[in-house]
Amino acid sequence: MSTSFTGSHSIRYPAPDLARGFMLLLIAVANVPFWTALFPASGEGGAADQWWVLIRQLFVDHRAYPLFSLLFGFGLMTMIRRRRDAHVAARTRELDESAPGLSPEARDSWIAGFEKEALESGRALVRRRGWWMLLFGAVHALFFMGDIIGTYALVAVLCAGLIAGRRWRLMIVIGIVQQVLAFAMLLFSEFAAESFANTGMYTANQADNTTISGLVGWFYPLIGLVAWVPSTLFTLVLSQVLPAVFIGAALATTDLVSSPERHRDLLLTAGILGLALGALMGAPHALAEAGFLESAPTGTAALHEFGGIAGAIGWLALLVLIAGPPRERLGAARTLLAAVGKRSMSAYVLQTFVFIAVFGVLGLSGVEGVNPLLGMGIAVAVWVVIALACWVMEARGRARGPLEVLLRAAVAASAARQILPGVPVAPSAQAPMAQASGGIEEEPPADRETQD
Repeated sequence: MSTSFTGSHSIRYPAPDLARGFMLLLIAVANVPFWTALFPASGEGGAADQWWVLIRQLFVDHRAYPLFSLLFGFGLMTMIRRRRDAHVAARTRELDESAPGLSPEARDSWIAGFEKEALESGRALVRRRGWWMLLFGAVHALFFMGDIIGTYALVAVLCAGLIAGRRWRLMIVIGIVQQVLAFAMLLFSEFAAESFANTGMYTANQADNTTISGLVGWFYPLIGLVAWVPSTLFTLVLSQVLPAVFIGAALATTDLVSSPERHRDLLLTAGILGLALGALMGAPHALAEAGFLESAPTGTAALHEFGGIAGAIGWLALLVLIAGPPRERLGAARTLLAAVGKRSMSAYVLQTFVFIAVFGVLGLSGVEGVNPLLGMGIAVAVWVVIALACWVMEARGRARGPLEVLLRAAVAASAARQILPGVPVAPSAQAPMAQASGGIEEEPPADRETQD
């Protein structure tokens, strides 16, 4: 049984790690079309490719990143909660040792102050982590303009206070307003694109004139970084990321993940209905993308996008059910998935470099196009190679991947000293925290990795 960052007695639940590991497989499959689109030919393939595109559209495309968002929100709240528990417990122990004679009212007042300290500490940790993630995302964008790390970094920076303070009502309002605006904007963009296409001045073939030379050219990193900036902002505004992060944060306050054996029926129902609803909402767009329909009605792309959060909830429910409760042995498949999940950022970024190598070699070898089934096979193979590397690290006792280690060190090194009020030292002291004088300067604790 693995343990969490908070200490040797804190259980690390397998579900988040396992879900992240599987999520990275979905992301690899979903990202392949970006790379195959860089080839001169489309590589459409035959009937089998059509069916695969349909399946991918129904269950993978725009379903993987909302799953990522759910897990990210879960990780942020878990980090905040465990930091809070550790801080309040340590400060309360200090108070009881220094002033065992405090009245219950005075003691409660001090503990309430400790809660506020922990809230501020958690908020600062999440925000600081977000700024560093933004830098990581910018560097990654030099190689892959579709980087998603930057979007989650913005969520951490902008929403740290909401999540740390558990301001659920405000999160609900923000989520609803953002989704309504996003849906309206996506509908408008579809209508505008259709109207423009009807003028005869634009065709789909004109939209994609990028070739493999763009991938290996010296200017690609600059293009990637420039494109990443607006893409990161648009993803935050137009996608399911924000509400999914809020839902994931709320999930961390329940025992659905920590004790899935108590909720088997609920998880199974949510899994089946979530995937079914996501597929139903995405079906018209998916059928058109796969070539089974000549065209889809305007608005179906937006509907497909908004079905993603239902599909992501379905995937997460089933993965939590499969992961089960903490135990000594997870089994080979679960261990492999969890090994990837513990190193999710390293695995995600490594996917980019392996894809560059594979598709770069194919392009330079004269391959004109990669059909969808072959692309899927490449994605799975890339994920397997990375998963085996993660498994080797796990077997050798390396608890984190290289980027997780780097992020942890950067977040810890940039932590500011926190000034804390000194606790009363006289057993008879009855002063509440607000009236205490003096204070102590606390070294910032090392920022710890969590199940994010």
